[in-house]
Amino acid sequence: MIDIVWLAETGPCKKFSAGQRIPCPGGPADSDRAMYILLVGRVDVFRASAAGGTQTAGSLLPGDVFGGREYFTDVDDCVYTAGMDSVVFVITRDSFNDMSWSRPDILFEILRGAYMPLRKLTASQKTAMAAAAQEPVAKPKPPASKKSVSELDKALEAVPEAIDEKVDAPETEPQTSPAAQASPALGGIFPDGHKLYPGIVKPEYAKLVFPKEYECPFCKKPFTDFRVSRSKLYESSPMRFDLRRFYTDFQTEWYDVITCQNCLFSTFHNLFTEPKPIKKDKVNDFLTDARSSIILDFSGPRDIDFVFTSHFLAIQSSEAYISLGRQLRAKLWGNISWLYEDVEDEEMAKFAANKTAEAYEAVYAETHLTPVQEQVTCLSIAGMQHRAGVDRNLKRFLFTAKTIKMGDRTYAKMAEDFMYEIRMDDPE
Repeated sequence: MIDIVWLAETGPCKKFSAGQRIPCPGGPADSDRAMYILLVGRVDVFRASAAGGTQTAGSLLPGDVFGGREYFTDVDDCVYTAGMDSVVFVITRDSFNDMSWSRPDILFEILRGAYMPLRKLTASQKTAMAAAAQEPVAKPKPPASKKSVSELDKALEAVPEAIDEKVDAPETEPQTSPAAQASPALGGIFPDGHKLYPGIVKPEYAKLVFPKEYECPFCKKPFTDFRVSRSKLYESSPMRFDLRRFYTDFQTEWYDVITCQNCLFSTFHNLFTEPKPIKKDKVNDFLTDARSSIILDFSGPRDIDFVFTSHFLAIQSSEAYISLGRQLRAKLWGNISWLYEDVEDEEMAKFAANKTAEAYEAVYAETHLTPVQEQVTCLSIAGMQHRAGVDRNLKRFLFTAKTIKMGDRTYAKMAEDFMYEIRMDDPE
């Protein structure tokens, strides 16, 4: 059993924020090598899948050793990501040699643990750990495995002091999902303010989708994803003023966007089944960077962080569509604003709603629209401006949707009802 209390007190230690990638360098120079012992938190391990992309290989808990294969053999086939705020003891050439005479018992455990099989944690276990870590009073206590609870408590008390005194630790970064760990060239795909939303999964949605074979319009490789059984959907309420539809026990936004498991090109599912011409050079650099830095688990249960990631990948991928790009970005930002609403992130929901309104305003100004398309666009602009708390000629767009010739009566009635509600809220 590794004495993590002693390791925390002696250092060197480093702290990694939730979602941050933990490098495990090997290399020809001994000074470049590093492996770790997890002291506090959880580390998730991802490995390339046979079908392309990545899949979860397992998880690490306090006392586990990782990076050993990279350290000893230079094999680099895993990606390590902090599943929650985590602290690790850093093993370099110097600390490895020092331990050989000062604490050979720990060194033995390190060598034995370097090739231990990875744990498989359930989604509920990960959610429980993340929830415990976010409690303001209680200390994060991972499920007991090889350590006693009292020993972990001592490590939790020792680690912050060890970091302050012994390590020039990196500044804490904003929490992001593992998919947001992009290279400097990529610059990150999420907007400022985006957060990690742990544990939000909808396993009940699986009964309303079915697997379908797709061919990627970018890399031309086949892969399997899911498509919604729309014949089984039942609207639970009338369409909302911003044109969002609500269904019984299902929201289509979770499956609207498809991500290629080979190259990460992402767009709405209908553009995979009915592909349109694209300019590959417009997104080639982005996708190259994305594949080296973004991790998506296609084999596990779909969670909200996966859905957000696929949408933001699709926003970047939309640059490949010369004629459809504006419409795609408007629809994607609309979905994103609704998803933020579902996770009760009001600030980001308003931000995305404003981005949606701006995108539809560009569509309205620069695209030739049919009367019905013009109604839909005007309603989307007005609805998203209202949700964002802004007014850029909101009433004029509603009046256009209501009075346009050869439009759809349903949309005209929606515009009229929306105008009435606004007058009631603001009689002046």
